[in-house]
Amino acid sequence: MIRTPFATLLCVTTLTACSPTPVRQVIVPDGTPEKRIMRAGSDLVLPDGTRVTPDQSGGFQLPNGDYVRRDPRGALMLPTGARCLPDATGYVCP
Repeated sequence: MIRTPFATLLCVTTLTACSPTPVRQVIVPDGTPEKRIMRAGSDLVLPDGTRVTPDQSGGFQLPNGDYVRRDPRGALMLPTGARCLPDATGYVCP
């Protein structure tokens, strides 16, 4: 009677030891994540949640004092030289 549980335990242990190690999957994000500047009425909401009000030209001043200008095609030109393209809900920035 004691042999049956012992044999079962021995079988399970042997099978577990022989099974392959599970492969870990690593998820790699696609490129760099995009940031969005969202429209909120007449204001714009920056990626960090700060609200700014565009001036007559469509540009605005950042909290750090830098100026973001709007180009003739409607995109926003960041002080770094990056271009945020307009879409239906605001702007997509690199």
